[in-house]
Amino acid sequence: MGKSKDGYFFIEYLVIAAVIFTATSLYFEDSTQDSKQLELVSLTGTIELSTRDSMDTFGLQNFKTGAIADINLSVNSIQVPECATCTTTTSGNMLYGEIIITELFDFENRLGRVEGNLNFTHLLTFSTSQYVISEQVLFHWSAGDIDSSWKLTLNHNPPRWLPKYDINTLFIETELGLESRAGPELLIKNPSINQRIIHACLPDSFLCKSSSPDALLIANYGSGQEETIISDSIEWHLHNISEYPHTNITDSIADGILPLDNTIPNQYGFTPWPEPELANVSTYLIEDEDTRILPLSIWFNSIDLTPIQIDLFGQSVVFMQNESQSVYNILASDGSMKVGLVIY
Repeated sequence: MGKSKDGYFFIEYLVIAAVIFTATSLYFEDSTQDSKQLELVSLTGTIELSTRDSMDTFGLQNFKTGAIADINLSVNSIQVPECATCTTTTSGNMLYGEIIITELFDFENRLGRVEGNLNFTHLLTFSTSQYVISEQVLFHWSAGDIDSSWKLTLNHNPPRWLPKYDINTLFIETELGLESRAGPELLIKNPSINQRIIHACLPDSFLCKSSSPDALLIANYGSGQEETIISDSIEWHLHNISEYPHTNITDSIADGILPLDNTIPNQYGFTPWPEPELANVSTYLIEDEDTRILPLSIWFNSIDLTPIQIDLFGQSVVFMQNESQSVYNILASDGSMKVGLVIY
């Protein structure tokens, strides 16, 4: 897939997935007993890809904004097999299924259509004290000759504390339903015990209102499905990259997000492959010590789902690239990896 020219495009991946993922646990009932018994079993609806980044997310750089994505997805809880000698537990959620994109016009006004499959997975690893010590976000979008995969690892030191949020601090009850207090407009309706309807606006869709939303999603609830068992997540390998000369970043993911003005000699980097065979390598000093991104955190908090937290502060940014993959690291002062992103 071609890479977006916007430095925030990998954040937009999370945003679009989060918009779809919003309904995963979006079920609020006065009856605590009922809400515990019901889990999301399907998610359908439409999303107007009204922003440039939302189009680029699905590899549609050569098309105008405004395409319509029709979704038909399932959601499963995920459990990583327990390890007898481990002191941690890993669990999460997976959303997968078909997305059909219509109203797709290229810059010569020719009409097209795309049918693809999405798999979005968020895993959290907890310590014995139930603090989050790492997160994994896995994304795969496949549609004909368009195929995009990326894996994001987030290591938290100190571990993340996950306080319980009160929905009333994030949403306000109105005669229309629950409305967001801040951020992109969001309206939640509850027509029945087994269904939720969500009207939502994409980030940076400035003219969008919940009364005329970018997204209209229907979440259907029923008896919980069996948990999906998957193997543990990606393994990162440490490499000495001091022998590689510094070359400028040829990707633009980090533009506007990370300070890339101060180059420093290459020392170490982490890749998912034992033998990286790198073509481009560069390292940059981080001077801003307090940068954090929580994409659509209000959405995740509102549904009692852990928001993804990306800590962008550390000692250095390392970029590595071979013929088919790009890797980004954010390293701490002790050389440990805080953030690892690989794009296939």
